Amino acid sequence: MSTTELRLEKSFEKRVLRTLQANFRRNNPVLLRESLWANGLSHEQVDVVMSLLERDQTVSEIMEALREQGAF
Repeated sequence: MSTTELRLEKSFEKRVLRTLQANFRRNNPVLLRESLWANGLSHEQVDVVMSLLERDQTVSEIMEALREQGAF
């Protein structure tokens, strides 16, 4: 993996993390779904995130689940 690819990957992960953290400050499921999709997650991955949020998972638990799925 090149340095540029690694930076883009980390940048993507950070964008998703910031989006999830913002949701806990302003809970708006519609905006969160659209933001995650716009940041580059697939519709299936967004559905997983939304189901985890419904089960009151923390941001770190959601990020771990996305890593396990290979999102990053």
